[in-house]
This record gives sequence, C-alpha cells and structure tokens, in this order.
Amino acid sequence: MVQSQVEKRDLLLKLIGISGEFPVEMAGTAVGSKTYAAYLATQMKKEGYISVRKKDGIRGYTLKAKGRRELLCRYPGDFSLYLEGPAETSHVKSEPQKRLRLHRMSMAWIFCYRMGLRMFLTEKPRFPPAFEREAKNPAYYGAAEFKGSSDRIKGSRACGLLICGQQIFAVYHSMDQRMKWAKKMERSMRSFAEGVLIKQGFMHGTDALMVGNTMDLMPELLESDGGLKGELFQVDDVYEHYYYFSMADVSRVQFRLVTDREAGGRFREFLCQMLKKREDKEYSLYAGYDENGNPVYFCYELELRELMRIRQEMEWKGAGKVVCLEFQADALRTYFGKGVQILTVSSEKVKQYMESG
Repeated sequence: MVQSQVEKRDLLLKLIGISGEFPVEMAGTAVGSKTYAAYLATQMKKEGYISVRKKDGIRGYTLKAKGRRELLCRYPGDFSLYLEGPAETSHVKSEPQKRLRLHRMSMAWIFCYRMGLRMFLTEKPRFPPAFEREAKNPAYYGAAEFKGSSDRIKGSRACGLLICGQQIFAVYHSMDQRMKWAKKMERSMRSFAEGVLIKQGFMHGTDALMVGNTMDLMPELLESDGGLKGELFQVDDVYEHYYYFSMADVSRVQFRLVTDREAGGRFREFLCQMLKKREDKEYSLYAGYDENGNPVYFCYELELRELMRIRQEMEWKGAGKVVCLEFQADALRTYFGKGVQILTVSSEKVKQYMESG
C-alpha cells in the first residue's frame, strides 16, 4: 500500500521517538527514498520537531520538546515508556559507543518494520505475550520492554525479542562490522528467553537473528575468530541457530521462510522435486543428489552454523551444489569459493508461490 506524505512523516517521527537517536543515513531506508526522507527531515527541523546531532563523526536525528509532546499527545500508549521517566531512549547519550548502541537498536526497529512485524506497544500484547499456535502475527519487543525484569540481561547486545507463533528469536544488529560479544552475557539472554517459553509450557530452544546492513557482512561473520582479544562476535554455541539477514526489502521472503515453519516446509518440499534422489536422514546437511550424483544443499535460510558445516563437508567431498535466493548468491560465493556451483531462485517467484498457498 502506498503511504501518504503524512503517514511517512509520522513514521519517521515515530521511529526517531522510539529510537532515542535515529541514524541519519537510515532515514531513506525507513521511508523508501533518500531524497524524500531528506525533505521530510528538513521540514520537521524547520518546524521544531527534531534536530540533528553531529559529533564524533556520528549523525543522528533526535526529538526536540515539540516532537516529544506531539508523540505523547497523539500516541500516549506507544511512547510513554520511551519518552517519560528513566527510559533509556528518552535521554540522549553523549559517549560514541552508547550513541552507536542506540543506532543499532534503531536499525533493528527499521528491520522489523520492513518485515511487517507488530512493533508499537498498542499493536501487540504486553510482554510476555501468550504464544499463538500459528506464526501469523509475529511481534517484536524492544529491549526496553523486558530488560528491566532481570539484571542478568542488561548487558546483552540483543536489541529485542521476536515472538512468532511458538518460536522466540533474540534479534541482534551488527551494522557493517562485527559487534562486541560476551558469551556469558548472551547465554543469560538465551536463558531469559527460554524461561519465557517454559513458563507457557514450551521446551523449544531459542534462536538468534543476526542483522547486518548488507549481505557483504555475512562472510566476515562466518570467518570471524573473535578478534585479538576475543571480544567480537564469532559463530559459537550460545544459540542453536544463527540466521543472517540484510536490511534489504527482499529479505522479507527469507524472513517468512525462517519464521513461518509451515511456509518454509512447503517451499522445501517444492524444491525437493528438483532432486534426482532425496536424502531424508535427520541430520544430513544435504537435501539429496542431482542427476550427476552431486550433493545439493539448500542454503536460503542463511543459518550460519549450518553454512560452516556445509563448507567443511563440501571440501571433504570435493563436490556440492548450493541452492539459494538470488540476492544471497554473491555472499555465498565469497564464502564457499568461486568454484562452487550455485543455483539461484527468484525471490519474487518464491513470494508468489507462498501467497498462492
């Protein structure tokens, strides 16, 4: 649906309000056009709703008193948590690292908005919600909505939790480089999320969604050794699965395949029709064999631990074919090597297939 100028202006103001400090360069991503975002921001600056903070090479939009009053007046149920009292986002930080943390949180909000998630307080049940049988109405809960309930998770790098049907995902945003990572703290984050599940009678594990600005970051995360001091992210055993997503709109297709198990299962069954021989062993990395006897790997979910195992297995076997969505191909080719055979599937075709039921 095409948004009006008023709707896009309100969206940008709301994202600035919920973020505390909103990265200037992401405004175009939020409203769909850099030029139009610049126009809206210029108008809101002239009218006294927002200002631009430029310090230490970091530029961010922040609310002025007029903008704060408008959000609290028009959307009190959505913004009282963020704009009143000691809430983290209602006080702009001065230290570069704290400001960048607000930027990462903001990018997670943008990602969730683009994925079509319920994210504002009045759109979803209060945390923790009752888990739904099907993944039809996923909701995102920012860190401010639950971190106050446990001191153990206040230092986690998680931006929030995504609750989708009976699944729960911790959402991280790495921007364009490896984020800081403390295994002990993130284990506490996982334990907290799984505690939410257990209280409602579920024993599922918790997974992580790792979001980056572009697909180019994924190979770097896969190759990471944690840095010289071991303080940076590397793929480990904190979570059962790490799914990588870029900020691109096209990631919405991948998101549906990962978070809606019914849709993902139907698509996998459809792809299996291309196989000459299917492999149904529970822990097999490959889906089956092609007409030449080469193992075929379905990699479109971009689960990082699985990708590492697939590369190791392909090097051992000396053969393998990778199936992915078209926007994932370059990053996978970088990681697996130029010699790997990659078969791409159109995201638009996958979208049409899922919508057809």
